[in-house]
Amino acid sequence: MHIFTEREEKEHLAAVQFRITAMITAGKRLADKRAADLLEQKTYIRDNRDEKAILHSSIVQTAGSGEAALAKAKQLGRLLQTPYFGRIDFKASDQPEALPVYIGVCTLKDPDAGTPLIYDWRSPISSMFYDYETGAASYEAPAGTIAGDISLKRQYRIKNGMMEFMIDTTAPVYDELLQRELSVSTDEKMKNIVATIQQDQHAIIRNEASPVLIIQGVAGSGKTSIALHRIAFLLYRHRDTLTSKDILIISPNKIFADYISQVLPELGEENVPETSMGLLVHEILDHQYTIGSLFEQVTALLENNNNIFTQSVHYKSGFGFLQQLNEYVVYLNNHLFQPASISVARFTIPVNVVMEQYQAYHRLPLLKRGPETAAALVKYLLYKHHYEASAKDKALLKKAVSAMLGNANSLRLYKDFFKWIGRPALFKMKGKVLEYPDAFGLAYLKICLEGIFTHRKVKHLLIDEMQDYSPVQYAVIAKLFSGKITLLGDIHQSLNPERKTDLDSLRRIFPQSCQMTLNKSYRSTLEILQVAQQIIYNPTLLPMERHGQAPTLFRATDPQEEITYIRQRITAFTQQQRYKSLAIICKTAAIAASLMETLDGLPVQLLTDTSHRFTDGVMLISAQLSKGLEFDQVIIPFVTAANYQTDIERSMLYIACTRAMHILHLTATGPIPPYLENIPS
Repeated sequence: MHIFTEREEKEHLAAVQFRITAMITAGKRLADKRAADLLEQKTYIRDNRDEKAILHSSIVQTAGSGEAALAKAKQLGRLLQTPYFGRIDFKASDQPEALPVYIGVCTLKDPDAGTPLIYDWRSPISSMFYDYETGAASYEAPAGTIAGDISLKRQYRIKNGMMEFMIDTTAPVYDELLQRELSVSTDEKMKNIVATIQQDQHAIIRNEASPVLIIQGVAGSGKTSIALHRIAFLLYRHRDTLTSKDILIISPNKIFADYISQVLPELGEENVPETSMGLLVHEILDHQYTIGSLFEQVTALLENNNNIFTQSVHYKSGFGFLQQLNEYVVYLNNHLFQPASISVARFTIPVNVVMEQYQAYHRLPLLKRGPETAAALVKYLLYKHHYEASAKDKALLKKAVSAMLGNANSLRLYKDFFKWIGRPALFKMKGKVLEYPDAFGLAYLKICLEGIFTHRKVKHLLIDEMQDYSPVQYAVIAKLFSGKITLLGDIHQSLNPERKTDLDSLRRIFPQSCQMTLNKSYRSTLEILQVAQQIIYNPTLLPMERHGQAPTLFRATDPQEEITYIRQRITAFTQQQRYKSLAIICKTAAIAASLMETLDGLPVQLLTDTSHRFTDGVMLISAQLSKGLEFDQVIIPFVTAANYQTDIERSMLYIACTRAMHILHLTATGPIPPYLENIPS
């Protein structure tokens, strides 16, 4: 088979773009015709109202086909800018010659011949692009395994419709292309990475066997992007049974949700619903309480020295809390109900009858058994004594059975739990205000004692920043969701004290889970990662061999000199053209807000836990909110030994450093932590 030269490849690109343009034009014409037809039908109905019901389905069909035509034209418009990014020439064993397979974000067929011009990156044949070098290869088709040989593997960078370069390679994804992509400045939103997906990442994307998939990925390994590409793959693979509405993402905050909002649309899929742990627990607790947030909890841990609060959070973040709650539920099931005889009218219901009727409902949640037992006793009176209980009698029975259960409700029993374990000081509640970890402890107990609906419509749940959620929160998740689950995060970037949620505890909660790891870090330069490794050493982290400017540590003689230096760095950033984003990352939101006041007059945007939008430019943000984001340049101020001495503070510093792609500056006035001593000033 003839191998295209670069000139011929450009001619092929132009021919494909010509086809796409023609299809866009035809689609717009169809949409315009459908719009005209719709207007005509609406006019006819206005003049002939008696035929409204008859024509309703026709109007719906016309509108739907017009919307579909517009959506297709929009998708083709994106394809026109970058039709494809890869090519393999594959000869199947039963074919006479190799056929070129061009790979892009979606399938494109020749409208006349019906043959594929571009294959979707998620299609079975495209999997060989990620999994094989040139030579023997195979893929799983609906009809079975197709084996053959790859004679050519080629990658392209096509931007704004122009081919910037092409590379022939034997590797699964050529390192030079990956290096070029990583060296450019970051965008305002996370982008798709279909052109540079690595083999280990590809295995995660296409994993369908695991009911619960745990992705442990080091900082900068692309785990969030890979999880979103996994969603796109599942929507493609199961398009007859799975839609975007069947998937739910639990994300850490609104800024992060906005940051990732373009990935799925770029891949030709609708965005999926998104929520937070806070919204879920509000729903379980029927919106009866004011609940603190993880953001507030971490802020309190960083800013306060309240030993009781710290001990409370530490305990409720651990696996022991969940274990003791489960033991308490068993205890309540065995001991809460204290049967007694009941006198109704001239009859006495013996204690053994009360107990028998209660035990008949042992499969129900504990606090649901009382009303059913009372109703059963009404029937007992009718069948045993031929006595039909009055409304007053029924109320008496309900009250008596409730008293045998201690007139208990979930909140009262949750308070009593801390007395039961001998640590009553660990629960404090002012009015209707619940601390963040208590909301989930109460929610879990409520589910166990009262039962609760499950989110049956959610067929796949994705949870990002898995290390920030406690075992009891995951126990709530396991009770609520019966579909498949993807968990992703990095245990080295934990906001939980003492890193209570580790991979072992996740495996205990989800025993049917499969764990996959991403150890290679792509985001930061080698020099930046070397600094991060000094803060928290991760022996499994494999840095990408991409070099850049060495991080610097500016040691100021006084606070004013430190602020002046930060202002100078901001000014220098605004005067250059290469990089798009600079983040000033502080230990806490309060420090960020205070610094914002001193940077008055500079083009700086303060992001808080109430912010909803992620943009480029200069941003001032807390380390906690910066998780999952990336920036071209990062400044971390006030990196003194006093500010970063505890484990959670050190974790904040690690998170902040690993947000930087190209340039990292640290500043301090006064003594610095010993692990930063060798950073050049």
